[in-house]
Order: sequence, then structure tokens, then C-alpha cells
Amino acid sequence: MDMIAPLVKTGVISEAMNLWLAVPIGFIFGLGLYFAGFTDSRRIARAFYLKDVGVPVVMFSAIVTGMIGLWLLSLIGVIDTSKMYFLPTFLMPMAIGGVLFGVGMAIGGFCPGTAAASIATGRVDAMIFVVGFLGGSILFGDLFPVWGDFYNSDYRGVYRLDQLLGLNLGTVVLLLVAASVGGSLLMRFGQHYFWPSPQTEGVAMRRALRYEAPVVVLALAVATVMAFFPTASFLKEAEASWYIIQKADTPAPAATPATEMPATTETAPASAAPVEPARKRAHKGEEGC
Repeated sequence: MDMIAPLVKTGVISEAMNLWLAVPIGFIFGLGLYFAGFTDSRRIARAFYLKDVGVPVVMFSAIVTGMIGLWLLSLIGVIDTSKMYFLPTFLMPMAIGGVLFGVGMAIGGFCPGTAAASIATGRVDAMIFVVGFLGGSILFGDLFPVWGDFYNSDYRGVYRLDQLLGLNLGTVVLLLVAASVGGSLLMRFGQHYFWPSPQTEGVAMRRALRYEAPVVVLALAVATVMAFFPTASFLKEAEASWYIIQKADTPAPAATPATEMPATTETAPASAAPVEPARKRAHKGEEGC
């Protein structure tokens, strides 16, 4: 749980409580994956052909819920975003990795998380998938020296859309909510256009949309209100006191070989400024916080 919400790092809960909470949260999350269809490789594969867009629609709804929920919790003071870790962007490696991930998910019908949840349902294809991605992970690690430089290339720091577009963060949240709703409707239209369903399924779909419509309207209304809050009211620009991934703008200077060390050294005067530790220098310029 601490990977998602750093409650232990911020002192809200203890390490022991964090471990105990992982059990019910994981169980509830697994049930959510099951009922949303994420543990069925056939439903995930059908999404790529627009045969069944239920899975991507659920993903869009999760993105909207996470954005709006995080914004609201920050505005009322429950979450301090200055203590959150923001994943830095390595643009080209992440772009290529995303394509490879998508191809693998289309072929295998799972991602690592959904495969693990699917194993709990007894699916043999999920077990084979897990063996495959574990083997691929080991191979990636063994051959890391081959592509390690590319893996760490094209570093962009925390690459935020509001800064890229020059807009208020609340406006970007509103645009993403609208894009998620529009994308969901477009995918549903594509599903019914390319794969027309029997009349009974159409009635069930219209009934589901009738219940979903008020939720969609509420999300758009809340996001519209949030668009008027300035970015500073949500995102507090401050350096986090802890890190997951360290990234320095420049490499630390190499140590002087012992053979080149002078025979004698002079003691620095007491009035001289203390030398900055190497570990602290590596943190300087860190943008992923």
C-alpha cells in the first residue's frame, strides 16, 4: 500500500498496520479486477478488436476517479502533494516500452497484475503468462548492460501536461475527464458499429448507460469546478524528503586514483564551507519529487 499512498513515510500509519491493510485492500482490488473482466484474457483481447470495450472503459473511469479524488483530498488538506513522489519521464524508452507492453498484452491477454489476479481464479493461461513474463524479466536483467544506456536516456524529469501546454492544472484535469468520457463513448460506438449485438444486449447496454450517465455528468461538473482552482492550491512545489528512484542531472565526479593522491594533504580551515556530501550532490537537481 505504501507504494501507492506513502502513509508510512508520512507517519500516518505504522509499518505493521501497512502490512495488515495490504491483505483486505488486495482482496478488494482483486474482486474489482474480477468483476470488471480484467482476469479474463479473452475479454482483454477482445478490447483490442473493439469487440468488448468494457475493460478500457473501466480503466478510463479509474483514471477519472483517481484524478478527481486526489485533487479533492489535496484541497481539503488530507493529502500533502509535496510529500508525494512523481515518476520522472524517460520519454523515448518509455514510449518504446509502452508499445512493447501493448503488443505483449494484446498477444497474451494479460498484464502482470491482471495475470496474478487471474491465477487466483485457477486459469491455466494466466499461469503460463506469469512464467513467461518472469522469464522475460530475468532475461532483461541479465542483458541490461546491452541496453542500459538507452534505458536511462532521454530524461525529462517530471513531465507534466499542464507545464507542456501552458495551462492551469485544473484545466488539464477537466480536459482529461472530457477526453476519458468522449473516448469511452467513442469506443462503445465502435463496438456497436463494427460488432452489432442482438436486440437483448442492446437493451441491457442502454439500461447500463442510463445508470452511468448521472455519474458521468457528476464527474464533468466536479472537474469543471476544479478548473477554476489554481495549480498552486493543489500541487505544492517542494522537495520530497524521500525518493524511490534517484536521478542526478550530472554524474558525480570520479574519485581520484590512489596513485595520483598527493603525498601530503592540508587541513581545511575551520572557516571554510563544509564539503557537500556526494550523496547530497547526487540529489541536487532532482526533478522527480
